[in-house]
Amino acid sequence: HMVTPRRLFRPQQKREPIFLATILGIVFILFVCLRISAMAPISRAAAKKSKMYTNLQDLTNSNEYNDFDAILVLGGGVPLSLYEPPLYVQQRCDDAAAIRNNAKETPILTLSAGTAHLPQLLTKDGLPVWESTSSAAYLQRTHQIHTNLYLETTSYDTIGNAFFARTNHADIVGWRNLCIITNEFHMDRTKAIFDWIFGIVDDTKKTSRPYQLTYFVSPNVGLTDDALQARRMHEQKSTKTILQNLAPQYQTLPDVYKFINEHHDLYTADKLISGATQVNAARSDALKASYGGGAAK
Repeated sequence: HMVTPRRLFRPQQKREPIFLATILGIVFILFVCLRISAMAPISRAAAKKSKMYTNLQDLTNSNEYNDFDAILVLGGGVPLSLYEPPLYVQQRCDDAAAIRNNAKETPILTLSAGTAHLPQLLTKDGLPVWESTSSAAYLQRTHQIHTNLYLETTSYDTIGNAFFARTNHADIVGWRNLCIITNEFHMDRTKAIFDWIFGIVDDTKKTSRPYQLTYFVSPNVGLTDDALQARRMHEQKSTKTILQNLAPQYQTLPDVYKFINEHHDLYTADKLISGATQVNAARSDALKASYGGGAAK
């Protein structure tokens, strides 16, 4: 009789481990893909929910208006005097006063210690006048706002504005529905940064409500055409860095803290010490004007 080659009768069970390993590999890959999808930039969620207004009447007639927990006024440069922030910052303050619900005395938080672009305004005693101090002084003198007026005095840039407004104020007192005010030339970068910082979910506070951000665009006043052009070029470059590099890379509050204190030029020990011994890179007069240095009246 004919002998059948043994190779024609290879046991089928030997293929099962390979098949099982393949299935497990596919399941693992799908699991990893789902995890990566779940970790997509959380700042985008806040950006989708945020709203922007350019008209005061539209904002005060909106559903958001009566729900504001606080109004945040961004700093914008070196004041001319205690009661005279730059004219474009005065416009931000005027808009904040108009938006404020006087019946409920909506809190106003003025932001910023200073700017990296120009020297600080000093008192007669040689002490710094913070940008937020000047904004608050303007609100007191011009609009008679004396209650629920708060200052953030730590930040020296827009990233710091957002981070310290959140960690030193909003997270602490529970402000969640915020109106954020700055000028048109500064708004794109402001929105990118605040959507990023306030869009981060704090896993240590499981029961806290997510932030709801509303932006109000103040008109560009008090700047020459050259100053506006120089500032817009600066803003476009910085906004691109936020959206393409920083926001996707730093997606938890500890991550942002680490970036600010270990990599940011204005908050890192080594860079601040080094900067104190060097002359800053030359900046155009037009750009300086957009930070309070000789703004047109």
